Amino acid sequence: MTGSLLSRPLPLALAAATVFAASGAAFAQADALPPAPPPVPAPGSQAATPVPLAYGISQKFTHESNLFRETRGAEDDWASTTALNLALDQPLGRGKLRGTASLQANRYGDHDELDNTGHDVDLALDVETALNLAGTVGVRASRQQYRYGLDSATPFDGKNIEDEQAAYVQARLGGMGVWSLLAGADTLERSYSQDAFADLNDLSQWSAEGGVGWRPSPDLGGTLKARYTRISRPDSALGFGDDVGRREVELALGWQASGASRFEGRAARAKERHSVLDDRSFWTGGLAWDWMPAAKLHLRTELARDTEGAGGAQTSPEPSAQAVPAGDTLRDALRWSVQWAATAKVNVLAAAQYSERRLKALVGGLPASAEDQTTALSLGVRWAPSRALDVGCELGREKRETDSSLTVITRPYELTTMGCSVAFWFR
Repeated sequence: MTGSLLSRPLPLALAAATVFAASGAAFAQADALPPAPPPVPAPGSQAATPVPLAYGISQKFTHESNLFRETRGAEDDWASTTALNLALDQPLGRGKLRGTASLQANRYGDHDELDNTGHDVDLALDVETALNLAGTVGVRASRQQYRYGLDSATPFDGKNIEDEQAAYVQARLGGMGVWSLLAGADTLERSYSQDAFADLNDLSQWSAEGGVGWRPSPDLGGTLKARYTRISRPDSALGFGDDVGRREVELALGWQASGASRFEGRAARAKERHSVLDDRSFWTGGLAWDWMPAAKLHLRTELARDTEGAGGAQTSPEPSAQAVPAGDTLRDALRWSVQWAATAKVNVLAAAQYSERRLKALVGGLPASAEDQTTALSLGVRWAPSRALDVGCELGREKRETDSSLTVITRPYELTTMGCSVAFWFR
C-alpha cells in the first residue's frame, strides 16, 4: 500500500491475531516454494504459544494531519477505534480450522458524520489427505469506511462504506515429492454505500488458476501458473461499466541461501481485454530479500511492479490497496522494512516506501491518464509486558507528488499520522 501504517483504523492488536492465519496464507501464496524464515517474534504475541481460541478487546486513538488528503487547507482530526477481537486455531484431525474476527466502532472527534461500525472476518479450513492431496477453503467478509477522494482532483469528505465478501479454494497434489500439481479458484463481491462512487466501482470478480510446483530440495522451489480473471462492473447513468478479462502466466522462485538469507522472485505476463478502456499487455513481478543477521533482527527489501487497483481485488486476508475508480494502474515500488526485538518485551518496526504510479481511469465516461509519486515512512514500537496485554504506538509520514497540476484523477498532498493502541487478550 502507498499509505502509512496508520492510514486505516485497524487495531494493532489484530496484528498478533493474524499470526493464526499465516500458515494458510503462505500455502495459498507460495505453494511449492520453500517456507519463508519466521519473523522476529512479537513480544507477548500469540505466535509463540498458539491456543485453540483467544478473544479480547482493543482501543486505538489515531491523529491525522490531513484527514481528506487535501492539497491545500488540510483538516486534521482524531479517530477512535474500539474493537472486539477473536482468534481461532483449532486442529481437526490432519487439518486445521483457523480464523480471525474483529468488530469495530469507529468514531471521529470533529467529523462525526464519518462515524461508522465495521468488521473483518476470516475463516479457513486446511485439509490434508492420505492421498498426497492437500488444500485450503476459506471465506472472508469485511465492512469499512472508504474515503475515495485519493484518486481525483477534488477531495471527498463524506461517508462511503465498503462491503466485501470473498471465498477461495486452493489445492495441491503431490505431497513431499519434487513435482506437484496446483489448482485454485476464488470469487469476490464488492459494493459501496455512496451512489456516485458505487456507479463506477461496484464489482464482482472470479478467477481460476492451475499449474505445477517444483521443489528439488528443502531450500529451493518454484511454481508456474496460468490464471484467468473476470471482473464485471455494472452499467449506470454515468456510462457503461468497464468489464475486464485478464489472462496471466506467472513464474515464482524461492531460495533459502543460508540460515540468515532468503531470496524470492516473481515474473508474470498479463493480457487484459476491456469493454471500455483500451486493451493492454504488460509485465509484473518482484524481487525480495529477507535477511536475519541476528536472531532478534529481520530486514526485508522489496522491489515490485504490480497492478494496484487494476485487476479487481485479491482474496487474501490483507486489505486491498487504494483502487483507481473504474480504471487501471501500473505501480513500481521499492520498500524496505526492519523489525527488531529490542528486549523480550519490546519490538521496534520501521518501514520506508517509494512508489510511482501510471494511472488510467474513466472521468465523465471518458478515459484520462496521469502519473504520481508517493513516499511513505513509518515507525512503530510495541510493548507486551504479558501474554494478555499488548501496547503500541506508531508514527507515519506520507507525501504524494503528481506530474501535472491539470490532472483530474490524482492530486498531491502531505500527511502526518500518529497513534497509540492497547489490547487485552483472554485465552
